[in-house]
Amino acid sequence: MTRPRRVVLDTPALAVGTLVSLVCLALTLAFQSGGTWFLPMFLATLVWGAVPAAVLAFCCGAPLGILLHPVRSQWLHVAAFAGLGALLGTGLAALRPSPGSDAGFMLSAALIMAGALAVGRLAVWRMARVDPAG
Repeated sequence: MTRPRRVVLDTPALAVGTLVSLVCLALTLAFQSGGTWFLPMFLATLVWGAVPAAVLAFCCGAPLGILLHPVRSQWLHVAAFAGLGALLGTGLAALRPSPGSDAGFMLSAALIMAGALAVGRLAVWRMARVDPAG
């Protein structure tokens, strides 16, 4: 027995969503750095974040997309990817090298990642194949 596939995102959509999410994250971190650190932080995030973003997209984003095939509402897809981003942001913030976990830092990391993943999923809205009959 197969599950109905109402919304399908192909590999190019996953790649575009990953790139948009990475650029969104880089812009957010660069704006937080501000001043003369804007461009170095933006470029460093793009360069050093490309491989981890691709790995996380294909290890976490692709399975989530497959699990969401039967869900017709793309707004629920955006919310699910935002939730995934919040979980990833909280997990990555907990792994930071400094001792102790600052709740403000963890919250900001979770919100930044949630927003970046939500924007990435919104960017591929029109790339999704939607089955109207399902």
